[in-house]
Amino acid sequence: MRKNTQLSLSLSAAAALLCCAQIAQAQEQETTQLQRVEVTGSNIKRLASETSSPVQVYNRDEIRRTGANTVRQVLDTLTSTSSNEIRDDGNNTSFASGASGVSMRGLGKGATLVLLNGRRVANFGLADGAKDTFVNVDSIPADVIDRVEILKDGASAIYGSDAMAGVINIITRRSYNGVGASASYTFNENPSVGAQRQASIVAGYGDLEKDRFNVFANIEAYKRDGYTVADVKGDYAPWHKGIFNPAFGDPSLASYPGNLRINGQRVAVAGCTTKNSAGQCVTDINGLNPVSDPAKRVNVFTAGRVKLTEDMQGFAEASYSKTTTEYRNLPMTLAAGGTSRWYDGYNKVAQSIPMPVLGANNPANPTGAPVGIDYRFMDDPSLFNYDGTGSQYRVLAGVQGTFREMDWEVAVGRVGAEADKLSRWGSRDLYAAVASGEYKIGGPNSRELLERLFPINGSKGKNHQNWVDAKISGELMQLPGGALAFAAGLEHREEAVSIKSTDNVMKAQIVGRGSVLIDGERKLDAAFLELNAPVMKGLELNGALRFDKASGFDGRVSPKLGIRYEVLPQLMLRGTVAGGFRAPNIPETLGQVGVTGFFNNTVDPRRCETATKLRDILKNGTDADKADATAAYNSGCLASVPAMISANPNLKPETSKSVTLGFVFEPTRNASIAVDYFKIERKNEINSRDPSYVLEREGKAGYEDMISRGALTGQEQAWITRANQLSGQNLAWQAGQITSLLLQYENFGKTETSGVDIDVKGRVASGSFGTLNLGLAATYALSYKQWDIDANTWRPNQVGFYQQPRLKAVLSATWNSGPWTSGVRFNYTSKTSLNQDETDVSAWGDAACQARLKPGALPCFIDEDLRTDFSLAYTGFKNLRLSLNINNLMGEQRPVNLRDGYSLRPRSYKVGASYDF
Repeated sequence: MRKNTQLSLSLSAAAALLCCAQIAQAQEQETTQLQRVEVTGSNIKRLASETSSPVQVYNRDEIRRTGANTVRQVLDTLTSTSSNEIRDDGNNTSFASGASGVSMRGLGKGATLVLLNGRRVANFGLADGAKDTFVNVDSIPADVIDRVEILKDGASAIYGSDAMAGVINIITRRSYNGVGASASYTFNENPSVGAQRQASIVAGYGDLEKDRFNVFANIEAYKRDGYTVADVKGDYAPWHKGIFNPAFGDPSLASYPGNLRINGQRVAVAGCTTKNSAGQCVTDINGLNPVSDPAKRVNVFTAGRVKLTEDMQGFAEASYSKTTTEYRNLPMTLAAGGTSRWYDGYNKVAQSIPMPVLGANNPANPTGAPVGIDYRFMDDPSLFNYDGTGSQYRVLAGVQGTFREMDWEVAVGRVGAEADKLSRWGSRDLYAAVASGEYKIGGPNSRELLERLFPINGSKGKNHQNWVDAKISGELMQLPGGALAFAAGLEHREEAVSIKSTDNVMKAQIVGRGSVLIDGERKLDAAFLELNAPVMKGLELNGALRFDKASGFDGRVSPKLGIRYEVLPQLMLRGTVAGGFRAPNIPETLGQVGVTGFFNNTVDPRRCETATKLRDILKNGTDADKADATAAYNSGCLASVPAMISANPNLKPETSKSVTLGFVFEPTRNASIAVDYFKIERKNEINSRDPSYVLEREGKAGYEDMISRGALTGQEQAWITRANQLSGQNLAWQAGQITSLLLQYENFGKTETSGVDIDVKGRVASGSFGTLNLGLAATYALSYKQWDIDANTWRPNQVGFYQQPRLKAVLSATWNSGPWTSGVRFNYTSKTSLNQDETDVSAWGDAACQARLKPGALPCFIDEDLRTDFSLAYTGFKNLRLSLNINNLMGEQRPVNLRDGYSLRPRSYKVGASYDF
């Protein structure tokens, strides 16, 4: 790819804008102003072009031209969002598998507020990482969307918690009369890559003005086909196997009916039909190993409005979503000589169980002596598959009207969600059944036995919020520049969250599975006031204050001040300063059992010095001593530490300060340029301490109860005795191995992010030529920095590092002529390094990467990326719209990524039709 793509994009945008300006000025026919829309980010009625806050709007036609099938796919086209947030496809191991979140400015899901028609929706039923609550954006039907409005500055003063990085407001149709249906089918140039299908129907009745009511409903169904490594392994670039994953596509030695471990060698179990060149038993699992997961969804949205009087309307909304992602777990395996370890968070103790050994009388063991086995439980591979399911609902009703030229509104509602992650995995009884011969190696084994040894386990979650709100807005008095407008309101919410592991997980009966237990509720109250003051002609000030109070926490006031100044009719300056916050959620504050697991390769400060000395002495001894040298070193310097991260009821809210400053320039009536600088600093971030930080402070105030250690084992004492014999020294362990590390969520650290958003739009209308619309949306990152707690200073800027591109841009051109509409979109991402920050330069920096490769063989960075998308629509038949989208029109592969490996991106085609009856 050319290195001057970034410059070319900029020059193309500038040339397009200049072209628009010159041609538009030459037009003698009447032209129309660019569309202005109602704004997100204010409770005072006005237009987007009149606000001090930057707002990006995607209307229904623009969404269609992206070729997106789901809301997550729509949001992925924004330059201000992060593409690496959780998604349902490929998140089998996530605590919140089956859901898709969204994040703005790289600050995470918790800093981005997602609204539906200006009000909150339910969070997904499970928390990501057993901590982060978020909205599953795929639970919102894409077909019912009228537009998406993205507020690109802090908005806690308007909407409360979670709006630190911005707000995404998904706005649906307001009414519909008649019946409409639509369907689409998306397929790929590579037929092995899964297709997507979508169908929807909308029906409505009544005219609000004539009949005094309107009610409509939209039902949408979506299905995605999955595919496995077997379907596409021949399409992968050679470097993926040659460098990234040498075992990619190879048959597995963890096989069926397995390999016995005899004198350290693998020997195929009798009856094995597939062996490698060394005679070892192998199994091809490529057909079970997923690349993309199948999914299906049904989303329902219904709304109605009734005109009660000339000045008062009633309204109601109800929505329901059922999402299912079909995950394929690889069958469980055994590894001879190993040990399964996990942390039992309920009892706060590490659990372990050694791999089973086949007895001398086991039919699969002809050696006459106990022997270990490498094995994969392939009796029924589908036994391990599971559906990640989630359901979300939302109901609300309200009344709005006008009284003495004041607009008022009162509404009440409830949102809720349920989700589960339930699959089959081995119990403790499995290991005993293998050792005893009750489970037959290579089968056959009854279904009843398999279901008993591999019971259903996992987690279930649910949440709900009941709420009521009221607001009023209007004009107070006249100022030199116009009317002083205000908005004020109240809100009350009652929230409950419950996430629990199944009983067999809570009792540590499932091998390798840690438990989670969260059950809590709270109340939240808020009051807000907003003023919009045109202090003089062309100069407008906007101020907002919001007070939020959650039960168990002190109240929080969030301020915001905005300014808008028309220097000229063609030039407007604008800026905002805002304070934001995120209230600690229920999993962070009221969870009884938090996320559990192991921190591997951990340096234990109280043992590593002795472990290093043992290694240096024992490695000069016998072969047995050399083996012990590695084990002794690992026990202190590469330790596997069992840990649990638990809730903390004393947390404080995360807080932020945000600033935007920019201008909107309209050189002609059909062209505009908006440039906005942004900077957000988030403090008091809620996270857990790094294990090394806690271990270095063992025994000090505040850390006394966080670390538990076991007694020295006989093996550890034997290492010491042998080393002292060889060296004549008097070594001694300072402490036993860590048996548990108890961490809590804490407020510490901060993050700064800044950059520039660019939004350029232009239109040329010329009779028979039709209309050409041009646009450039770009985000140029300036900084992304995190705080070094120990050094008490900012760590180096991460912009340009892995997953932090300097520039993301979308350049679009759309041509309309009669019944035809065609468009092209250029999606650009700038080059990044492979290392995430300064801490992994030794592993992923350019020098480290080059040392592992032949010089110049492959790029030790992720090159810039340019993807071209095409759209075409025809409306020449009455009431019928036909469409075609071709994404990745040029068939460009993704840039080489040695850190994540090869990822398919075939050319895809979407054909669709919609008809209004």
